[in-house]
Amino acid sequence: MSHKVTVLPAQLSFEVLPEETILQAALRQGIDFPYRCQQGVCTSCVCKLRDGNVSYIEPSPLTDVDRQQRFVYCCVAYAQSDLQLHHPFIRG
Repeated sequence: MSHKVTVLPAQLSFEVLPEETILQAALRQGIDFPYRCQQGVCTSCVCKLRDGNVSYIEPSPLTDVDRQQRFVYCCVAYAQSDLQLHHPFIRG
């Protein structure tokens, strides 16, 4: 089952399949999504989670501060529900 991801403030939406990361889904659909390392290290793809749930293959890249701030490393995160994310540099 796929999930819908909406990126704010651009109001840009796309579908994520269960076996792909949020970044993989965005790139597959031609969305200009910022990224570099694709390993959860560089933070280029980090969004703030406004609504929904994500999961990671262990070990999770998240620190305690990341969890408190509700950061999502989209290059290694899998959607577990429909999501609302915030990234100020993504344009629709």
